[in-house]
Amino acid sequence: MMFILSFIQTFFLIKDQATKKVIHQGRCEGGLYPLLPQAAATTPSRAAYSVSKPSTSRWHSWLGHPSSQIVKRVLQNNQLSFSDIYSESVCDPCRRAKSHQLPYSKSNNISTIPLQLIHSDVWGPVPESVGRHTFYVSFIDDFSRYTWIYLLKNKSVVFQVFLNFQNFVERKFDRKIPTMQTDWGENMKN
Repeated sequence: MMFILSFIQTFFLIKDQATKKVIHQGRCEGGLYPLLPQAAATTPSRAAYSVSKPSTSRWHSWLGHPSSQIVKRVLQNNQLSFSDIYSESVCDPCRRAKSHQLPYSKSNNISTIPLQLIHSDVWGPVPESVGRHTFYVSFIDDFSRYTWIYLLKNKSVVFQVFLNFQNFVERKFDRKIPTMQTDWGENMKN
């Protein structure tokens, strides 16, 4: 038997899909639509109700994949039942949606001199600064962890800023940058 569920602001109906006959109805209570037993006159005598406690990972999915703190708060504030303690592991849809590429494999390489490896990332847009900058690019020396940050008005100038940075540090250290590590953001390519 197939059913039609109709949710109206203050009540809900469950209808038989074939006959469109109402087989159950109920009120909205605090934003929820509970299935409560009704008087025998309106409820078929062979009605069956089941209650299950969804897992916290299922609640995480139903709520649109929020953080664990939000899932915990929603479950506690609304006194919703669940079957297990919240798992801190990241679900596959969250991992795929929140990253632009798969994680890097663990590296055993250790820099032994300055400029041997430079990490770079572009951030933004961020709230506009006093100088009307809305992006920034960072360059981090893997050996010393020394960091250079350049504020940018446009993301399109990243490559030119990199060329200026490269010229500056290669002269300062009298050494070339052999390796850069970036996430291949669109403006680092040229």
